[in-house]
Amino acid sequence: MGIHQIQLRFDATADRLLLQLRSSEAEIYAAWLTRRMVALVLPPFRQAVLQREVRMITPHALPVPEARQMLEQAALQRALPGTQFNQPFAADESSRHPLGTEPLLPDAADLKPGPGGELHLVLRETRGRHLDIGLTPELAAALLRLLDSALAAADWQLPTGDALAPTAAEPAAQSAGARSEQLLS
Repeated sequence: MGIHQIQLRFDATADRLLLQLRSSEAEIYAAWLTRRMVALVLPPFRQAVLQREVRMITPHALPVPEARQMLEQAALQRALPGTQFNQPFAADESSRHPLGTEPLLPDAADLKPGPGGELHLVLRETRGRHLDIGLTPELAAALLRLLDSALAAADWQLPTGDALAPTAAEPAAQSAGARSEQLLS
């Protein structure tokens, strides 16, 4: 699945994050992320993304522990070519829903390396549906930014990265109890 767009927003009524993906083939995939699921997935996902980002910044160096946090922050704040955080999520009537219109409610997740430096996040639910999200380093970094934004809106008291101030390319949109950020690549 070629990812064209990602949206992650907090739904205050459901007290869950709604992750929506739109493929380049106009397929829509959706998954509810509970606080429990985010608490399980976020630490290893953050670690994997930050390790890759630091390796991209310093490919032939081993940073000292004192510099690692600064390098991680710099890596997360770097520009992500081809991404636009201000585009509305495009889901229209012609979009297909391969997993059905009801969002996946995963109770298990796997994080594993994929071909070509991709990071695969696999969300699974007990009734057999699953979503395998192949993330390039740029998409993984963007998803981590979206997670941090959504977690700030959710106020779940989960550890997040230092709050990143939105740049001109990343406006913060806040509405009555819901925050939505999109990624278009």
